[in-house]
Amino acid sequence: MSVSGNAVATGLRSGCHEEGAQIEILPIHFDVPGHQIPLATFVRTAEQTEAVLRALNRELFDGQLQFELFVLPPEEGTFLTRLGVVLLGGWAIVWGFTESDVGKAFIKGLTDHEPAHWAEVAGKAAKTGIEHLASSWEDRPTLDYEYETLIVKEATRAFLQQPNSVLERVGVTPSRYRDAYEAKNKFYEACSATPGLQAVGFSEAPVFPIQRDDFLGLQMTLPPRSEDLERPWYVATTLLQVTSPNWDRDDRARQWKGRDPQGRDRYFRIEDEDFWRQVAGDGISTHIIDTMKVQWAYQGKPEQPRNCRVLRVLEFNGVRLSKPVSDTELRAALGHLADVDEDNQPDLFPSHRD
Repeated sequence: MSVSGNAVATGLRSGCHEEGAQIEILPIHFDVPGHQIPLATFVRTAEQTEAVLRALNRELFDGQLQFELFVLPPEEGTFLTRLGVVLLGGWAIVWGFTESDVGKAFIKGLTDHEPAHWAEVAGKAAKTGIEHLASSWEDRPTLDYEYETLIVKEATRAFLQQPNSVLERVGVTPSRYRDAYEAKNKFYEACSATPGLQAVGFSEAPVFPIQRDDFLGLQMTLPPRSEDLERPWYVATTLLQVTSPNWDRDDRARQWKGRDPQGRDRYFRIEDEDFWRQVAGDGISTHIIDTMKVQWAYQGKPEQPRNCRVLRVLEFNGVRLSKPVSDTELRAALGHLADVDEDNQPDLFPSHRD
């Protein structure tokens, strides 16, 4: 099933809710032939837009914003599909944040404009800027809270659109905003998985600054969750058929990708120093790669491993490279190391603990 449209889009745009609350729409345009996208792409990108909103709410506004996200009908004469967000509460914390020095710097770094600019866009203080508005929250004009809703919308737009390096420079780090980055990853994973989707834009005009080649670069390898740091590590040996290598060891945005013997996609990082030395010394051909036998550590269940770390590449295309890491070295490197339950361990992950 697909969703049709001229320049297919979803979004949050300004308008007035029937109860008087302000609506903002962030257009999300998909540059596709045939003017349609799969329903799954529409749903996934809409869900991840909401997930970014929720994550920014937690980190920027202490979770005090109350908002509702809903689908708006297309405007007459267009093929524009829209998502609307309405702030139902928490306006004061947005106001206070943008009035603080930290908030002003944050909004400027994230959106390329001072809060005063967005005040003017919202129709408030068009002549004098935000600094000449009321000196306190109690004295400010309400005007349907258009300014506050616009700030939330623009922060969401900027987070989805800006390169991750720009976000990190203004303090939006993966460690603090992990949930938002996870949603952004899933947003662009959905775009990458859509055949024929050439580009994405975040305006109602048919302008698409984010090309298909950019989708991967807007995704990021996420740090472990804080609760994951306390979870035990399991160690096993497995075969992987590499489908997407990453020979740039310093690239934090992309992991290696391969398939396990069951045909399931696995993402992992290679931490084997000897392997990387051989790559640097041309001891390993980077032009032909099919399979590797690895000793890796992971958290979670064997059938759903998380935070996969290849500690040692044992074989590369059938050529033996090294021996497994010893128990002593494993415990020194991993700390809380759990024994693999061989009775429940599938053949995919036979225990290898030399």
